[in-house]
Amino acid sequence: MSFVDKKYVKQRFSSALTHYDHQAIVQKQINTRLCELLTDTQQSHFAEVLEIGCGTGDLTRLLIQHFTVQQWAINDLCQTEAFITPLLDGQSFRFYCGDAEHLLLEQQFDLIAAASAIQWFHHKQTFLQWCAAHLKEKGLLLFNVFSPKNLFEIKTLTGIGLDYPSIELWEMWLNKNFDILHLSQQDIILSFSSPMAVLQHLKQSGVTATHQQQWTKGKLKAFCENYEKNYRTSHEQDGQYSLTYSPIFCLARKKNEH
Repeated sequence: MSFVDKKYVKQRFSSALTHYDHQAIVQKQINTRLCELLTDTQQSHFAEVLEIGCGTGDLTRLLIQHFTVQQWAINDLCQTEAFITPLLDGQSFRFYCGDAEHLLLEQQFDLIAAASAIQWFHHKQTFLQWCAAHLKEKGLLLFNVFSPKNLFEIKTLTGIGLDYPSIELWEMWLNKNFDILHLSQQDIILSFSSPMAVLQHLKQSGVTATHQQQWTKGKLKAFCENYEKNYRTSHEQDGQYSLTYSPIFCLARKKNEH
């Protein structure tokens, strides 16, 4: 399995920050669903919360709206503290900029949350073990990743994309340290007016940060023609071109150690 170049991921997401909120339609739907799952637990207060991969703070904002938190620890690979600080105005928090797989934290948390972030990690199973070690007894882990079907249109045409573990593999990994409260997969299909609009969306949301693809005029033409042939869903004058996101949602509770 080839690992993602995180320096390149950081570069791509940093350059996408100004457009991210406009283009991250699916990520916002995902964050809403994650918040709903947490609300279903009937737990409204958390003493200490760690959010990993906060980005511009969409999940942070939802958590603030629906739950009370005493102390926040907020992380992102990019320097996004300027987006987070206004959201947490008057609340106690620390921002940790850097690779979450190398976070050095001594405290334990009541909740660890990560939206659309863990798919970039090199050692996902090890990270789940880290989460278990950094959760208090009966602490909650809330996150989403993506299934192997995610952005299959792009991977089919370009050969570029992440290696996404299956939901069955996530279940096996989680069962070692967690009681799974919810685990599901859902397809979210977006429509665009052209193959170029698809590429623009991917660029501005940062999700193509897997490979430094050099788009020559010939490659771009071939991509657009193949997308037209394979993924056009409507033959109206403007046309509609589909792009599939396939999130996996998880809520799990740390197993009792006794």
